[in-house]
Amino acid sequence: MESAAHTYRVAERWSSPFLATRDRGRRVREDVEREIGQLDAGRTLALDFAGVEGVTVSFGDELLAKLVIDRATGQSVDRGLVVEGANEDVRETLETVLLRRKVAAVSIDADGHPEVLGGPGWLPETLSAAVELRSFSAAELAERLSLTPQAANNRLSGLVATGGVVRERIVPEGGGKEFGYRVAIPAYA
Repeated sequence: MESAAHTYRVAERWSSPFLATRDRGRRVREDVEREIGQLDAGRTLALDFAGVEGVTVSFGDELLAKLVIDRATGQSVDRGLVVEGANEDVRETLETVLLRRKVAAVSIDADGHPEVLGGPGWLPETLSAAVELRSFSAAELAERLSLTPQAANNRLSGLVATGGVVRERIVPEGGGKEFGYRVAIPAYA
């Protein structure tokens, strides 16, 4: 499976350094959803905010929060999604909308390291463990974090929704259905 990233340059596509309104956020989200839908399983879409000076709460909610919420329902969980190139103001606004919706996303900071925007307090530790493992099962993550398998599965649901980790169906030797997980952050995949 490929781990390459495809970049969606928000400022270039929407010709604006400041993005506002719920309607425009919806239109950008729909465009991003089409892009993600065209990616092969295992690939990552980098939502690049370079050149964007600011976004409104309504725009950020309609774009990023709703993308993450859709992922939490199982949509496109075999493809990654990360935020990059966001300045401090844009990151703060995106984090605000994500916290309000009780969801999270993975952002790549200026040094190229992943950070969690929004979400519960356990998510950064879980992302860090996933990045160390790179490709893993729920049982391996549970062991790494000293968690029960159920607790690891619960955390994995939230982590997959962020887009920083993808879920892949695995057919074990004896048949049945299992899932494997892989970091979708391009520099760590």
